[in-house]
Amino acid sequence: MKLEKNIEEKKSKILAINHAQIRLTQVFSNIYQGDFITSSPFYTKNAQNTKGLILYISYDNKIDSDANFSLVLKAKLFVNENKNLCLETTSRDENQKPRVEILLKNVKKIEYEFLSNSDLKLKKYKLDRISKNICWYKFWPKKAEFLPSAIKIKINNNLDFAFFLPARHVKM
Repeated sequence: MKLEKNIEEKKSKILAINHAQIRLTQVFSNIYQGDFITSSPFYTKNAQNTKGLILYISYDNKIDSDANFSLVLKAKLFVNENKNLCLETTSRDENQKPRVEILLKNVKKIEYEFLSNSDLKLKKYKLDRISKNICWYKFWPKKAEFLPSAIKIKINNNLDFAFFLPARHVKM
């Protein structure tokens, strides 16, 4: 019985990680780059009541069973006070509450890294230089006004996700 319970727990954990990977792939592969959203469609902000940074995103959610959650929407990815990694998507109907999806539980720490060409606007956020023109950054400000080429999300120092974004690619 103990072995079966252990197997079920591990299976449940693997399925949760797989679900998070699939959902985040859907979001990051559909990042919105148009110009009708007034603020930058992709940036990080220091959190006040949550753990780590909040990542603000605009993405195309395609078709949803609720029409107010279809097409281009604003969202944020963050760890809430209950240690859940959440994707909170804002409805297109201002009177409707945001949809909060719990992607992973027991998240004690989250870190983001952003891959991009060297840029003066990002200089103070540089984490690691890959080559003369390519760097990893620990923060993505609104003032960047462009998307990074890739994002790496580190959870609890033992789980990493990486996604390419539909953006300009780094130039060697």
